[in-house]
Amino acid sequence: MGGNKDRKSGAKDAKAGKRDGAKAVKASKKDAKAGKKEARSARKRDRAGVDPAALIAEARADAFTDEAPERAFAHFRPLAERVPAADLPVFTGQPLLMRANVRAALDALDPHLPAAVSALREPRLKEVFELPALVMALDFSAARVPVATLSAGDIDRMLAEGAPWRELMLTYLEVASHPLLGLLPRERVAAVRAGSGKLDKARDFVALPGLFAEFSGALAGKHPFPADKLDLLATLGGALVQQVRPGNAVAAVPKRTGESILRDQLAALVAERYDHLQVLAAVALGKRRADELLPALRAAVALGSNGAAEDAPESAPAEAPGGAPAEMTDG
Repeated sequence: MGGNKDRKSGAKDAKAGKRDGAKAVKASKKDAKAGKKEARSARKRDRAGVDPAALIAEARADAFTDEAPERAFAHFRPLAERVPAADLPVFTGQPLLMRANVRAALDALDPHLPAAVSALREPRLKEVFELPALVMALDFSAARVPVATLSAGDIDRMLAEGAPWRELMLTYLEVASHPLLGLLPRERVAAVRAGSGKLDKARDFVALPGLFAEFSGALAGKHPFPADKLDLLATLGGALVQQVRPGNAVAAVPKRTGESILRDQLAALVAERYDHLQVLAAVALGKRRADELLPALRAAVALGSNGAAEDAPESAPAEAPGGAPAEMTDG
């Protein structure tokens, strides 16, 4: 009889112990949650009490800004190698042109940085300030890629990508050059429309952005084409014009090399950081004003302070999936 009583008492004590343990765990979780909330509040209070200018100065001091290509490449290579290679876009741009656009964007953003820092919890200033050096690392990496040849499929893909924009821009310019409007010479547009074949279309890709730049004063605010689409057509055309040659056979494309993958990883880092630079500008100025103020990363035509087009370097050849530019053929 006494044994049963003891067993019941023990079971009761064990049950009470479990309840107390559960309460203790629950209280511990509650305390941990409260601690995290307090930590977040403390960080928020600390951030609110920090002068944006001090945060900007600290980020500038911490940023890697050495633009010597080889040293920049050595610094950013480990970071680039962590970028996933699956579905990585092939880089076909001009790093030195991108560097000029990055510099222009940083200069335009600089007066508005305090407003952006005040509005954002994590402005990632250090990464943005490192952009010029990162672009020089990309330039060094691009020079290491072995020469390769685009395949017939790559040629057709590039022509197909630019074809809808070529037709839209041509149609618009034919209207704009009509004698009743006279925004640009009609014969200039007719010369672009004339001809056929891959090489002729590639030349059109180059000529059309050139017309928009040449007659930017007359066409400003009167056409719907974004700067990045004009740049896309110029980039594709620059590659094709350099490489398409009538009657030449197309060589097979070698497998993608490690050097080309690393180049494309660096290019992905540049694009990601430039996106954040644009976020800073949009937060400080609003998206529309930011889009007006900042050049597209690969823009081939820069805008001056009065909005007029300025001279910019011509588009360089695009690069094949396996490496640097080589020959393509017309067909």
